[in-house]
Amino acid sequence: MGAGTVRPRASEAGFSLVELMVAIVLLGAILVGVAQMSFVLARRTYGMSGTHARDAVIAQQVEQFTALPFDSLKGKAGTITVNKPPLPYQRTVVVDSLSPRWRRVTLVVKPLNPAVRPDTVVLERAKPGGNPFNKP
Repeated sequence: MGAGTVRPRASEAGFSLVELMVAIVLLGAILVGVAQMSFVLARRTYGMSGTHARDAVIAQQVEQFTALPFDSLKGKAGTITVNKPPLPYQRTVVVDSLSPRWRRVTLVVKPLNPAVRPDTVVLERAKPGGNPFNKP
């Protein structure tokens, strides 16, 4: 060794076993936190994709019941199960006659995936009358 260089003592050279253990424990704690956040994010993303699919099914069903002739509404009442991707679901339709010319359609879409909550839509339909502009 040359002049001016100081040789470290044996007790100060390198890392000690305690320092390595502390570093490993800290790294493990950080990695567990990152893994937990990743798992929560994946679960939320999965739930949100199911929610979007449920909303699309509801929009489709609302369009179907809006376009259906008034006198055909009663025939669609009941419960069916649809097992098609992206969202298998159970659909329940209840048709209440409020008057001879007025009906309430309650549509419940319950996804078979328990992570996605069911949703309910209520439509009120009136029987179309004659066109007032077609009078002789």
